[in-house]
Amino acid sequence: MLVSHWTKLAARVALLPTLSYAFPSSRDFELESSTLFTRDYIQQDIDNSQPYPFTPSPAPDASRWPKGLHFAVDYYPAQWPDFLWADDAAKMANATLSYARISEFDWAILEPADGTYDWSLLDRSIDTLYKQGMKIILGTPTATPPIWAVKNYDILGADAQGRQRRFGSRRRYSFSSPDYRMLSKRFVEAMAKRYGQHAAVAGWQIDNELGCHGTVRTYDNNARTRWQQWLSDKYDHNITLYNQMQGRVFWSSTYQSFDQIDLPMLEVTESSPAGRLDFYHFSSDMTIEYAKDQVDAIRRHSDKAITTNFMGGFLDFDHFKLARETGLDLATWDSYPLGITEQFAWISDTDKIKYGRTGTPDFQALHHALYRGVAGAAYNKTAGPFGIMEQQPGPVNWAPYNPSPKLGMVRLWQHETFAHGGSMSNIFRWREVPFAQEQMHAAMLRRDNVPDHAYLEQQQVVHEDLPKMADLFRSDKTKRAVADTAPVLTQNEGQAEVALVFDYAAQWLMEAEPQSGTWDVDAEGFQDASMQYLPLVLNWYAALRRLGLNIDIVGPTTSLDGYKMVVVPSMPVISKDFVRTWSNYSGLTVFGPRSASKVATLSIPDGLPPSNGPVRDVLPMKVVRVETIKQGFGDMIAYAGKQYNVLGWVEWIECQRDDKNASVPLDQSATYYGYRDGAPATCGNKDDDKETHYVSAYTPVEFLVSYLGDLAGKAGVQNIFGQTPEGGKTDLGSDLRFRRNGNALWAFNYGPDELELPAAPQDAKLLVGGEGGKIRPTGVAVWSLE
Repeated sequence: MLVSHWTKLAARVALLPTLSYAFPSSRDFELESSTLFTRDYIQQDIDNSQPYPFTPSPAPDASRWPKGLHFAVDYYPAQWPDFLWADDAAKMANATLSYARISEFDWAILEPADGTYDWSLLDRSIDTLYKQGMKIILGTPTATPPIWAVKNYDILGADAQGRQRRFGSRRRYSFSSPDYRMLSKRFVEAMAKRYGQHAAVAGWQIDNELGCHGTVRTYDNNARTRWQQWLSDKYDHNITLYNQMQGRVFWSSTYQSFDQIDLPMLEVTESSPAGRLDFYHFSSDMTIEYAKDQVDAIRRHSDKAITTNFMGGFLDFDHFKLARETGLDLATWDSYPLGITEQFAWISDTDKIKYGRTGTPDFQALHHALYRGVAGAAYNKTAGPFGIMEQQPGPVNWAPYNPSPKLGMVRLWQHETFAHGGSMSNIFRWREVPFAQEQMHAAMLRRDNVPDHAYLEQQQVVHEDLPKMADLFRSDKTKRAVADTAPVLTQNEGQAEVALVFDYAAQWLMEAEPQSGTWDVDAEGFQDASMQYLPLVLNWYAALRRLGLNIDIVGPTTSLDGYKMVVVPSMPVISKDFVRTWSNYSGLTVFGPRSASKVATLSIPDGLPPSNGPVRDVLPMKVVRVETIKQGFGDMIAYAGKQYNVLGWVEWIECQRDDKNASVPLDQSATYYGYRDGAPATCGNKDDDKETHYVSAYTPVEFLVSYLGDLAGKAGVQNIFGQTPEGGKTDLGSDLRFRRNGNALWAFNYGPDELELPAAPQDAKLLVGGEGGKIRPTGVAVWSLE
């Protein structure tokens, strides 16, 4: 009887509509999945798990951070003889530097023995800088625990092969270590008690580059213990629920209790993707909880602004969630455009050459928008205060190759920070250090104390550009401290018309199940996946910028009220938070590939994607097959009379579900060209006040410029020139970018050639650059819009 049942099942599966495009004559054959399976076989699209419970933190306060355009520098007094400090401080103040960030690696100096503190060096450093009008951003030095902490306590992390980290370098600790939590909280508490109300201290930076060097995910015994507790809490202390939701029946990998569950590492071949996805979420939560410990300790003794320095292209923990749960007053990030361009394998060799001395045109801007949105998450708003904590000054020491920026790029990067609403541009570092790991890293001053290009270009912004822009600002020159006299824009940019929803969990899911790449047991992950989240997002963001649009980047929990258009490059699991925010949104939304393709435990939804919920409710379509393809297959998409190559990720979609067809006809959609000629590549449907579209492939920027441009025009969006976007007709091209901020408009040329500038908005007044209607390579142009 059982054999007969599965024989019939196999025969039916062979005729499923997923093969309809391979066998066109079968397109009229309909067979619903409900005739094949019962609920005993398919896990329902219901998430019964529980979120990790964080205790409330004090609310952030934007007034703690001064408004205005602030210049700053990273300074390391311990690395220089103290007779240089006063002269350094005077030169910094004369260079209009408001702040010096100090002490983020000084733990061994400040607590030379367990529980014994020596604040003398830090006291003198702060006093010397403050006497010259400088204010301090004080770093908690917990990225570098001293040798006594390593020898006397169980604090070290381990890599995916279980190898324990050793003393030396930095970031050697485990976020899950109770000992390390205790030691770091104890030190931060002592530091905050001493300096929390010091007049020189303007703000705090907790730790340094949280999770850098792959240290968010640690595979030590402390992590295993916390992991088991986290899983038990998530699955309501029900091991049966855990096994069911994770599909542990596969390969006989069920557990009998949570204390049997090991970290996902060193299995013979690929470990459970659902298990790895949970581990990624767990690791993010441990990072956030650790950061929260420090913020809470500081806040008990200080009412000064608190931040941490995030990084570019780093997605191992949820930055939106960290900002919300800790109550950061502002977000800052470390901008290294050339190092990043060299570091990422998905940036083509052609672009690594073309943009090797400038950085790619949209990477910095994307992160400005991202961290503006991350800061906003702390306030339950679309945007909040942000700035740069480390700006690349010249060649770095850590990328595969380390070229020097083109002359003018440090100036351009500083302008770009302010154009996106940033309030601080902090150049790393004051003087090149002649020893240790970063001795080849550039700085504002050379090793012989002569100003280098970063110093000169920062001074060009201060003494040449800002005076020409004086009508845009107000400033109080009567104050003593440099920080209190910073120019403040008389108008600030409000909410954009377009929002891009950034989802850290999408990155983790694509890591856990990329449907491509090679499994590496030692790294506990896939290498060389064909589609990755960050380059996908960057393509979508670049397309919108090429259309001359201002774009907000928001998280899944951020309200979408007021946006005319929302783009979601990918969100494989439609979270409960996004269900709430998007269900209340009225407007046009565009989803990218893999969106709504999984349920929370990384399973395929009942009835095929999109998953049961708001996307399926308003967009009648199905994803019936997925391909990952390499370059050279020749797959193409046709749209508006042009063809575009696609590679990496391709989905077979049907623009109908439950006897309902999508309202956008095929002749107005993108279709596949050549292979599967005429099959839909996009679906679109209008349902009451929602219009929803879906892009089914990893597409080039040029296709997105055309497709998203047409949809933006349909949504009533206008670009910064007051134009309605229209496909490729309003495309700024690959190298020219604009950003409006309140009463000012900036233009930037990342390309190698002089470019013609489009006509500025009516009544705009040119203040900086742009002479003759052109902008030179590395050039900046600024207009007043008043």
